Amino acid sequence: MAAVSPEFEELAAELGRRIVDAGLRGLVLRFGDQTRIVGVADRMPPAATLEAPLDELHAVLSGRRSTEELRALRWIGNPEPYIALLASG
Repeated sequence: MAAVSPEFEELAAELGRRIVDAGLRGLVLRFGDQTRIVGVADRMPPAATLEAPLDELHAVLSGRRSTEELRALRWIGNPEPYIALLASG
C-alpha cells in the first residue's frame, strides 16, 4: 500500500471543495488498492472515477497536467467537468 502524504490529502480536499462549489457530484480517485472520494456534498454517488498511480494523481492535483494529458488518463464516467476544474488547479 502506497503511503499518502499530507500534501496529497490537502490537495484532494481542495479539489473536493472546488467540486462542491461547482455543484458537481463527487469524484473517486483510485490509486493501487486505495481510493479517495472527493467532493461529496449530498448522498448522490460519485459521477466519475480517475485511476492512476499515486505519483501521477499528485501531479494532477498539483495542476501539473495539461488538458490533453488529463483526458488521456484512465477515467470511468464523464471526465469533462472535472478536467475543467483540474486544469485550473
